Amino acid sequence: MQSNPSLESGEPGHIGRFRILEVLGKGAMAIVYKAYDPNIDRTLAIKVLRAERCVDEEYRERFLREARAAGNLSHPNIVTVYDVGEVNNRPYIVMEIVEGKPLDQIMKSGQRLSLPNVISISIQLARALDYAHKNGVVHRDIKPSNIIYPAKGKTVKITDFGIAHLENTNLTQQTQAGEILGTPQYMSPEQVLGQPVDGRSDLFSVGVVMYQMVSGEKPFAGD
Repeated sequence: MQSNPSLESGEPGHIGRFRILEVLGKGAMAIVYKAYDPNIDRTLAIKVLRAERCVDEEYRERFLREARAAGNLSHPNIVTVYDVGEVNNRPYIVMEIVEGKPLDQIMKSGQRLSLPNVISISIQLARALDYAHKNGVVHRDIKPSNIIYPAKGKTVKITDFGIAHLENTNLTQQTQAGEILGTPQYMSPEQVLGQPVDGRSDLFSVGVVMYQMVSGEKPFAGD
């Protein structure tokens, strides 16, 4: 990886053939970059597992699970995965870049969504998840920060399949019984208890998001 003066110290200048333009976001598990692919003259997003997470096989598998899960899906309301690779022992996912903001940022700004807009977003989420469920994928972490609200147009996008459950065991190992993954305030009761989940768990989470979009508050306020 080469250095790039426009990035923070230690940030890569290139990942494979992709030239890094800027940092889009950082999380506990991964860093997302805006990048340029010179081969096809296209700007895209690259999600790279943090170096400290690469030594943990569970995190590596969870990260690659996102690529396998989302890479098998093609839907207008799901962020498209173009490629997956590894450089310097760090796996990365090449994805569609979406102009817009996560839904949680919209709500934190104090902007209230109109009821017709809430209904439109909810229908889009339901259709996208119905498609994912029919293809054997349960997202398990539906929440506002994983829903991209477009800067232009009305098409929302679901992202971050990092803890998705794949019903096809040939694609990945099943989550061990009792393992709890997700964001507590959006999780279904069976998910909180570490019980087996299916598409209904995602629909429960959509209901929580709908409640929050309409009321401006989360239905569950506990720690």
